[in-house]
Amino acid sequence: MTDNASPPAVKIDTLVHEWSGKGIFPGISILAARKDRIVFQKAYGFKSLVPKKELAGPDTIYDLASLTKPLITAFLVLYFSERKKISLNACVKTFFPTFPFDCTIAQLLTHTSGLPAWEPLYLNPHPYLDTIASMSLESKPGAQVNYSCIGYILLHFILQKVGSSEFGALAKKIIIEPLGLNNTFLEAPPHLLPAVAPTEKGNEFERKKAAEMERYTDLGKTFNWRTGVIRGETHDGNSSYCGGSAGNAGLFSTTADLFRISKEFFPSTATILKPETIKLFWENKTPFKKSHRSLGFKLNSSLQTSGGRSLSRKAIGHNGFTGTSIWMEPEEETKYIILSNRVHPVVESVNFNKIRRRLHRHLKRLTRG
Repeated sequence: MTDNASPPAVKIDTLVHEWSGKGIFPGISILAARKDRIVFQKAYGFKSLVPKKELAGPDTIYDLASLTKPLITAFLVLYFSERKKISLNACVKTFFPTFPFDCTIAQLLTHTSGLPAWEPLYLNPHPYLDTIASMSLESKPGAQVNYSCIGYILLHFILQKVGSSEFGALAKKIIIEPLGLNNTFLEAPPHLLPAVAPTEKGNEFERKKAAEMERYTDLGKTFNWRTGVIRGETHDGNSSYCGGSAGNAGLFSTTADLFRISKEFFPSTATILKPETIKLFWENKTPFKKSHRSLGFKLNSSLQTSGGRSLSRKAIGHNGFTGTSIWMEPEEETKYIILSNRVHPVVESVNFNKIRRRLHRHLKRLTRG
């Protein structure tokens, strides 16, 4: 049973209708749970506005963007770490001897490798690995947190080498199929495509970002950018042109399936990883002032918190550029899942963290009841 008629739930309804009325997002799906009990689950608005309006529902599948990092990439790294195929302290050179970096697997997981945040690797005529190897580090490995999609793309190639299989196949075999996730994938099966919420119309956001980078300005002028509404393929260009996922993005799912995945990050309900391994998702590995990171997640103890002060300092979570997030509390094993396609049909400048924090405040009241 879900409690969708209590005062906090009514407040959530009011806020969501206000935001959707302002065009902040076409639609949104929200789920809050305490241990095994879902206390709030509701879908609002539209999953599509262009080329036609389609209502969102509880089974609407969203592009999770960077939620891929902890839920798939970091999870797979720790899976192979348990099997002694990856050492968290191993350098990238262990897997790619010609690489010029001395950063470790753990530093890639915690965004302390020093690698740049983002580059449109698909614009470069050379393979992704060669392009990454040509980059300059922005800081000494381990010195500070610099959020890096590039670091997780590198992890994706390491996982493929260690697992002797494509990244998507590893995710499907090790995580998706064992958990019985029927609406979760890295590449949309044709029969599920109608359930997927579309994202941007074309790649305008990344095209403009690339044009501002001297290294890619000319390459972007001649590139065959996507122009139609993106649906069923990841919004992120680096993942899209890498076969569906490059480890930094590419995961699609529903609130219900994410609720099932979230249980894998609590020792009492984990079925794939060992309890001692699960603890690594909750431990602060970057005791810097502004940003606290575990192996995959951000801790809410960070000075620049994303979960909001209504959540405890022990909460962990991750946000996605498309308007998605998952945050979890260790006490009472509470989970807060928010999925939207706020980038449809165009990417607007929106403080989605503010929206997320306000929703968390009311969802917290529901899970306490």
